[in-house]
Amino acid sequence: MISVLLLLRCVVYGNSFDEFPPVFANTSMAVVIDRSFFGSREEHRDAVYLIRNLFRQTESDIAVHVFSYANVDLYQDYTILLSIASCNSTWRLHRIARKEELVHLAITDLDCPRIPEKYGMSIPLIQPGEELSQIFLDLRMMDVLSWTAINILHDDTFDRDTISTVMRAISDKLPYNHINVISRSIFTLKQSNGETKSSIMKVLNDFHVDQLGHCFLVIATVDVVAEVMSVARSLKLVHPASQWLYVITDTSTQNMMNMSFFLDFLSEGGNVAFMNNATNSDSLCKVELMCYIKEVVEVLTQAVKYVFENELELFDNRRKRTFEVTKEERRTEILRNVRLFLSQDTSHSKDGCNRCLLWRFTSSITWGNYFSHNKMDELVRLLDIGTWTPGLGINLTDVIFPHIAHGFRGIRLPIATYHNPPWQIISVSKTGQKSYDGLIFDVLNHLGKKLNFTYTVIAPDVTTSQTSKSLNSSRFAKLGEKVEQMTMSDTRTLPQEVIDLVREKNVLLAACAYTVNDHGKSAINFTVPIFVQTYSFLSAKPKQLSRALLFASPFNKETWACLAATIIIMGPILYLIHKHSPYSLKTSGLKSSWQCVWYVYGALLQQGGMYLPHSDSARILIGMWWLVVMVLVATYSGSLVAFLTFPRMDTPILTVEDLIACKDRLGWSFLNGSFLETYLRNADEPKYQVLLSLAQRYNSTQEEEVMERVKQGKHVLIDWRSSLRFLMRKDYLLTGGCHFSLSSDEFLDEPIAMIVPQESPYLPVINAELHRMHESGLMNKWISERMPIKDKCWDVVGSNQAVNERKVNVADMQGIFFVLFMGVTMSFFLLFCEFYWHRRRIAKERKLIRPFVS
Repeated sequence: MISVLLLLRCVVYGNSFDEFPPVFANTSMAVVIDRSFFGSREEHRDAVYLIRNLFRQTESDIAVHVFSYANVDLYQDYTILLSIASCNSTWRLHRIARKEELVHLAITDLDCPRIPEKYGMSIPLIQPGEELSQIFLDLRMMDVLSWTAINILHDDTFDRDTISTVMRAISDKLPYNHINVISRSIFTLKQSNGETKSSIMKVLNDFHVDQLGHCFLVIATVDVVAEVMSVARSLKLVHPASQWLYVITDTSTQNMMNMSFFLDFLSEGGNVAFMNNATNSDSLCKVELMCYIKEVVEVLTQAVKYVFENELELFDNRRKRTFEVTKEERRTEILRNVRLFLSQDTSHSKDGCNRCLLWRFTSSITWGNYFSHNKMDELVRLLDIGTWTPGLGINLTDVIFPHIAHGFRGIRLPIATYHNPPWQIISVSKTGQKSYDGLIFDVLNHLGKKLNFTYTVIAPDVTTSQTSKSLNSSRFAKLGEKVEQMTMSDTRTLPQEVIDLVREKNVLLAACAYTVNDHGKSAINFTVPIFVQTYSFLSAKPKQLSRALLFASPFNKETWACLAATIIIMGPILYLIHKHSPYSLKTSGLKSSWQCVWYVYGALLQQGGMYLPHSDSARILIGMWWLVVMVLVATYSGSLVAFLTFPRMDTPILTVEDLIACKDRLGWSFLNGSFLETYLRNADEPKYQVLLSLAQRYNSTQEEEVMERVKQGKHVLIDWRSSLRFLMRKDYLLTGGCHFSLSSDEFLDEPIAMIVPQESPYLPVINAELHRMHESGLMNKWISERMPIKDKCWDVVGSNQAVNERKVNVADMQGIFFVLFMGVTMSFFLLFCEFYWHRRRIAKERKLIRPFVS
């Protein structure tokens, strides 16, 4: 503050100069009264004279330095800057004042962006009727109206100049880059006798919302606004994704201060706000520059005096410690008190210049009211959220569209459900209190956080005997922890009580897993699929094929046949070459075709022979045969090791084609009335028609019987992949063994969703959040947490299986023992034949009479 206050402080308290806070020593104020802002020299002189007199009359101790031009040096130690200048000069001074951390108060032109509240305040000179453009400019500066695209509808009571200034205020670039320049579309509503509604209907009925957006600004009189609201509601343009701001321009002249008139035009789920002119037209007020100067100076002196007294009191309380107030802290405190005194002056004064213009903001609270009330006149309510005045600008206690920012605003909404684990799990404690869990409630809890609502569960008494048994337990274990609590889920039917609650719109939604279908869509609607269940095959685990002929497995039948034929052919060829060669000896042991065949066979077994041909031609043939034998033996040995290491299994059922190919030895079935049955009936592909015609149906009570048939390898079960894994897990926990295998083919998807009332306005909002859950991976996370624990029985048919170290057993070598047995048997048979032929030959020779030769 100034030196006079310092002297007063020294006289009153008797302290030395050094004991006073040094921050007040150089306190002063710069007043810039730009001469170019005034129309004449006399007006400028009057303004300077008024300011000097005001500071003298208020007995202020502020050191005032008056400048007549905006090009001034503010780099001295000023505390406050008061400027009366054009918009461009005001913002140039503001940048300097902000750098020097000065308190900047400005009186400037109409349609000038206000100085940010943190650094100062500005008051535009506005005449009644010209304030609309300034209001929209203030809304954008405070980031209250942050639309990127806007559709403007106005009636024909406005002239072209007024609309042009409003358009510039809405779309012109502002001093801060984070405020986006918005695009706008302008429509004029003709106001004439009997044609107003038809004009509005024509504009809105042909409106391209997808291209132009869902943000609407309606500037019109009371009657036109009512017509627009009625038509927009009938065309279903009012919904949670749209925003409607109605600017009512003639409420002050018609004394329409009660906004409850518009309650009948509001609908559930809409985002509607009002801005109405609440200026009292009967009050006498002066809208002129001198009035604003006087008001600003009076408020400023009060604020500075109040801040000085507070700092003086703090200094006395902390005399023994260091006391320091920064310029930023003092600026914040002065501005806070300036706004406080200005608001008090506005509310108490009847003829103040800041009181001449007043606009009120009203928001509608529509989300979720339908489920909380029964009377139509209580479905929605209006909420006063703030005002606009020339001096204070926008003063809001809440956002213009509360539901866009805060969703359902934390209200409690009713939802319906029933017990159907693992989707919906209802557990009852010993005290009788119910708790809710499951996959659907994982989704619902996250949905409640995002849309800002809590819920009350309505669970109709639709429990079956199995469900009733589960509800009597103190809690539900996670799926897979207790075998007796593991059951197949049913999403293909829904209790009628739940459907009635949704159809009659008594609940926000039914938190139930339900298969999406066309049945009942006239009464209910589905959300986007929250989960997708895929169908697959469950069959008996493939068994190892018989290993009796394992030694013959390396070669197929054709290879063995070719090898046998080669041995038989090679014998005669070798005999012919050996016989007709002039270099062959008669005593080589290859004197018959049969002996040559045995020679070739012995070479194949890598045993060789006692005799070798002496001719080069025969030796070349034998050498080539040895090369063939080497390749055959190496190939056979390697393949035999592979067949010993990797056991041969039954042909797995991987696709629908594989299943149909096994129709002679296998049957298959699926649940009666399932989504799969409906899909197969409507499918045009021949394989699906065959699959349906040969399929058997079973009920949920026949589950154990069907599973036993599958375990025996005579049947295949078709159901959800998750349900089949569920059954595999259940059988593993009961028996401790793996008897089933799951195919890798997923040939059909069944969408699972929640249901909402028909034409629910909140369906797009709910679907948008569900899409975000899918994209973020939350759905997969919840499914993995709720599904059975993965074990060794989950290996898919056809997948690579780990090979453990194993030894060759008797079962692997049984085939070769069979061959040995056959060889021994044939040897004895041929031995008996030889004895028989030998004895027959001797008997025949005895009958012959041979001459005796000495």
